[in-house]
Amino acid sequence: MTPDLFSGLATSIAQALGDGVRVTGLVTLEGGRSGVTLLADVDGLGTSGMAGTEQVVVKAAPAGRSPVGRHDVLRQARILTAVASSEGVVVPAVLATGTVPVHFYVMTRSAGEAVEPVLDAARVHLPAQLVTDRAIQAARMLAALHRVTDFPDTPEGEPEPEADLQLELERWRATGAAADPQILVGGERLATLLEAQIPSPHAPSVLVHGDFRLGNLVYDGPTPTGLIDWEIWGRTHPGIDLGWFLVFCDPDLFPGIGERVAGLPSSAELAQCYRDAGGRQFGNLEWFEAFGRFKMAAIMAHNLRRHREGRHHDPFQEKLPPTIARLVETGIEKLESMEH
Repeated sequence: MTPDLFSGLATSIAQALGDGVRVTGLVTLEGGRSGVTLLADVDGLGTSGMAGTEQVVVKAAPAGRSPVGRHDVLRQARILTAVASSEGVVVPAVLATGTVPVHFYVMTRSAGEAVEPVLDAARVHLPAQLVTDRAIQAARMLAALHRVTDFPDTPEGEPEPEADLQLELERWRATGAAADPQILVGGERLATLLEAQIPSPHAPSVLVHGDFRLGNLVYDGPTPTGLIDWEIWGRTHPGIDLGWFLVFCDPDLFPGIGERVAGLPSSAELAQCYRDAGGRQFGNLEWFEAFGRFKMAAIMAHNLRRHREGRHHDPFQEKLPPTIARLVETGIEKLESMEH
C-alpha cells in the first residue's frame, strides 16, 4: 500500500470504529499468504474495558484488485458475524467494516499464537502434550463448525450458493491447470481418478471454512481463541474440510519442508475425534483425503509457477516440488486402493 492509501485507510478505520477513536499506528503483518492483513493501534476503543491503546486486526482488499472471491473481505466479515455465537466455534469479533479507500473490516486480535506443527517445527518447538491438546481441540471445533445452520445471505439477499463435489473438483482442477504440468506431474491423473470416484453426497452441505488447519487457529496455550483466515468459506460437503485438515497432520506428505512432531495424533485418530465430537457422518474418507492432497498440490504448483515467472517473488516456493510429487503420488495410491 502507498503512504496515501495507508493514511486514508487509517482515517476510515477510526471513523468506522466510532466517535473518539484514533488510529495511532498501522502496519502490515508479514508472513501470511491470505491477502492484506494489518495491525492497528487504536486509542479510545474500550473493548477491553480499559483506557489506553488497544491492538486490532484489519483485513483489507488489495489496492487495485476487485473485492471479489478471496478478496471479498466483507463476505468474510459476514460469516464471522454469523458464527460468532455458535457453540464450540471461537472466532474474532468483527468491530467495523468499510469500503473507502478499499474494502476492509476490523476485528479483535485473538490472544496467543497460530502454529502449524508439521510445517513450523523448525522454528517453533511445542511440547508433545500441547500438540495433542491443540489437535484434539481443532477436531472438536471442526465438528462444531459443521453443525452451524445459519448462513448469511449475499448482499443481494440471496441464499449462499451450495457447491457440490463436482464443482469443488472443477474449482481446484482449474488451479492445477494454471500450473506448469512439469511441476504438477500426475496431477491430471489424480483429478481424473477423483472425478471417476466422486462419492454420493450422503451428507448435507454444511458451512466449510475452506482452509481449516491448525495454522489457522490461534491458541493461548491449549485453548483456542480464534479461527482465522476465512477467505474461501462456503457451503459444501463436510469432507472437504476434514480431508484438508488431515493433510496438514501427516508429516510424510511434506518432504524437505515438514517434520515429525511428537504428540500429533494420527489422521485416523483425528477423524475419530471429529466423529466423537458430533461431526457429520459420511463414508469415503479416503476420497476426501485424496482430494485434499490434490487441492494442496494444485495450489503449491500454481504458486511455484507464479514465483518462477516473477509475478510473486517467494524463494520458499523452490522447496515445494518434492512435496507436490508426494501429495499427488499418495492421492493416486488412495484412490487406486479404493478401486480394488
